[in-house]
Amino acid sequence: MPGTTRAGSYRDVLLLPNALRTFVPALFGRLAYGLLPLSALFTVHQATDSFATAGLAVAAFGLASLSMPLKARLVDRFSQRRVLPPLAVLCASGLAVVASAGTANAVALVILVGVAGLFAPPLGPSMRATWRLITDNSDLKQRAYALDSICEESLYLAGPLIAGLLISFWSAPVALSCAAVLMVGGTLGMVATPLARQVAEQKAGGRFLDPGPLRVAGLRRILLVILFVAGGISVAYVCVAGVAQDQGLAGAAGFVEAGIGLGSVIGGLTWDRRTHTRSHWHHLAGLIALLAVGLLAASLATNLIVLGVVMAVGGLAVAPLFVVSYLAADDLTPPHQRTEASTWINTANNLGSSAGSSLAGLAIDRTTPSHGFLAAGVLLAVLALVSSALRAPSPSSRRSRCSP
Repeated sequence: MPGTTRAGSYRDVLLLPNALRTFVPALFGRLAYGLLPLSALFTVHQATDSFATAGLAVAAFGLASLSMPLKARLVDRFSQRRVLPPLAVLCASGLAVVASAGTANAVALVILVGVAGLFAPPLGPSMRATWRLITDNSDLKQRAYALDSICEESLYLAGPLIAGLLISFWSAPVALSCAAVLMVGGTLGMVATPLARQVAEQKAGGRFLDPGPLRVAGLRRILLVILFVAGGISVAYVCVAGVAQDQGLAGAAGFVEAGIGLGSVIGGLTWDRRTHTRSHWHHLAGLIALLAVGLLAASLATNLIVLGVVMAVGGLAVAPLFVVSYLAADDLTPPHQRTEASTWINTANNLGSSAGSSLAGLAIDRTTPSHGFLAAGVLLAVLALVSSALRAPSPSSRRSRCSP
C-alpha cells in the first residue's frame, strides 16, 4: 500500500463554511502570544531595571500554561463562546495593568504577569476543535491542521519582529498593550460564529477533576515524546545563542533561530502536500530522526551561516511533528476530550522547552555549545529508535482506557 495519496488544497479548507470568518480573527488573537515574550520582558525590565525580574515574569507566564488543560476542559464543557471571552478579558486586563505600571514592585509585577497567564485563553486548541467541526464531513482535517500549524509558526516568526518594531518606535508598554488588544479582539471575532456555541457531548457521570484524556496510554506516550522533542529544540535555541555569543555576534542568533522557524514552515507546506497513510508512530519516528540529524550536524558547524542552514534542515520536521501529534491525539481520545488532549500537547511542549532552556544554560556554562547540540541530537536519535518500535493501541483498547 502506498505511503501517501494526494490531499485537498488550502483553498478547499478555507472555502468550507465558517472557516475564514473563524480562522482570521483566531490568528489575530494568537498573534498576541507572539508579541508577549519580548514586550513583557522589556516592560518589566523598564519598571524594575532588572533583567532577572523580567525573565522571571516571562517564566511565570509560561509556567501558568499548566492551567491550559483545565481551561480547555471548560471550553469542551461550556462552549468557546461562554469561556474564551471572559478569559481573554481577564488576561488582557492583567497585561494592561502591567503595561501601565511604570516603576513598580518587582514581586508584584511577577505575580501579576503570572496571574495574567493563568487566564490566557487556549486559542490554538480551541481553533483546532473548530477545525474538527468544520471538516467533519470531509477528508480535509489533516490539511486544516497543517494550515493551522504553518500559520502558527509564521506568527511566532512575525510576533517578535512586530514587538521589536513597536518597542523601537514607541515603547515596550505600547507593545504589551497591543498584545492585550489583539487577544481580546481576536477572541471576540473567533467566537462570533455559530460554531462557537458547540458543546462537546459529555459522558454521563463524568467528574470534572479526573485525569480526562490522560487516562489514554497512547496519548501519554505522545506527550512524553513531545516533552523530549521540545527539550531538544529548546537546547538548540540556547546553543545557537551560545555560538553567536562566542563569535561576538550575539544579534545574529535571532537570524539563525529564524532559520528553524523558516524550515518548519517549509516542512509543514511540503508535508501537507500529501495525505499520509502510515501509522502516526512511523511518521513521528522519521520526523524525530530528521530533527536529530540536524542537531548532530549542528554540533560540527562553526560558521553561523552554515549553522543556520543546518538548523533550517532540522526545522523541516517541527511543524509536521505537531500535525502528526494532534492527529494522533484525535484518534486516541473521544470527541468530548479532544480540545483538552490538544492542549496537553501544547503544555508538554512548554514544559519541555522550559526544561531544555534551563539544562542547556547550565551545560553551556560548563562546556561548549557544540556539546549541547551533540547531547540533544543523541537524545532525539534514541527517541526516534524507541518511537519506531511503538505501536498504536487497537480501537478496542482505546475505548476501554477512555472509559471512566
